[in-house]
Amino acid sequence: GQGSKAPGGMAGLMALAGGAGGLAALAGSGGKPSMPKPDVNNPEEFASRAAQAVAADVRMFSGCKDEQTSADVYDVSSFGLPADSGPGGAGGACTNSMVLSLHKQPECNWTQLLQNMRGVLSEKGFSQIPQLSSSRSMALNSQFSVMNPSGNGRSKALYIGINYVGQQGELRGCHNDVEMMRQYIEEKQGFDPSNAKVLMDNGSDEEPTAANILQGFQWLTEDAESGDSLFMHYSGHGGSMRDDNGDESDGMDETMCPVDYARAGQIRDDIIYEQLVSMCPEGCQLTVVMDCCHSGSILDLPYNFEASDSNLAAAASGSMPQSLPNGSFDFNKALKVGMKLFKMYQGGAGLQTIGAAAMQGFREV
Repeated sequence: GQGSKAPGGMAGLMALAGGAGGLAALAGSGGKPSMPKPDVNNPEEFASRAAQAVAADVRMFSGCKDEQTSADVYDVSSFGLPADSGPGGAGGACTNSMVLSLHKQPECNWTQLLQNMRGVLSEKGFSQIPQLSSSRSMALNSQFSVMNPSGNGRSKALYIGINYVGQQGELRGCHNDVEMMRQYIEEKQGFDPSNAKVLMDNGSDEEPTAANILQGFQWLTEDAESGDSLFMHYSGHGGSMRDDNGDESDGMDETMCPVDYARAGQIRDDIIYEQLVSMCPEGCQLTVVMDCCHSGSILDLPYNFEASDSNLAAAASGSMPQSLPNGSFDFNKALKVGMKLFKMYQGGAGLQTIGAAAMQGFREV
């Protein structure tokens, strides 16, 4: 039946919970799951636990730190992008600095890309500091690519651009961001144009409502296999809400704001972790670009690298060769997600049923 195969990263989450006393017992006990944090100074222990918490190789570029805002630029012509790189006009500073940097230096490592993005942003008067978060410790001098190096040739991409047309806080550049990023991903990175989904509030594409965004997560991950290359780009408003379950060290949840956020609410980082990150299987690579405010830890991943001047200098010199363990990553969140999904899995639920349940839970937030 539907429940014959554990979805996405379930196997790792089961093992994670099993090491904390047995997921099946916890799932039936009604007790609050808890486990000791791995030691950030013990790389092997932390890496082993991180691989259980997030099965896939996940990388996220965010435009700024959690406490920062990300700029929507009225006219991006000053960025100097090539004429064939996208529609022009308005756009997000993160997307434009990233695409421009990749056009200027197509063969670059992760440190060089972040350094170039910082340079572009600073030159244009933006103070935001890009972040690189990941599920594995990354070699910062390895070549940038969104294609899985152990890939099977299959690729799939989800693009979300929200201008909030006619609403308070309307943006101008998010549709252009999506068109520019999609063009780069397909033409320069080799993603399959026929295996893409676009959500934009432009009257022609599917509307980026809360329900459609969560269904987009499901579409992106539902048939994912080891070797796949997945990509998601979001350009729109990001928010910060008071944490509702005690899993954030700063007391706040970072959020995506769907076009119908005033009615349906915002999509918390907990839901993004549950419905996107935890659904990707081992051996799959997911790359995410979040061009929104308060996005530094919106995917809640075990490793991070902040592109500050000192960190970039350390990475370039070789004194910081890898991204560092994120001491704020909440392994209990992974355990709770594992329990929730496992209870459904035990009952024979497949991905569609699990996704529908998460959407119901989201509506109740």
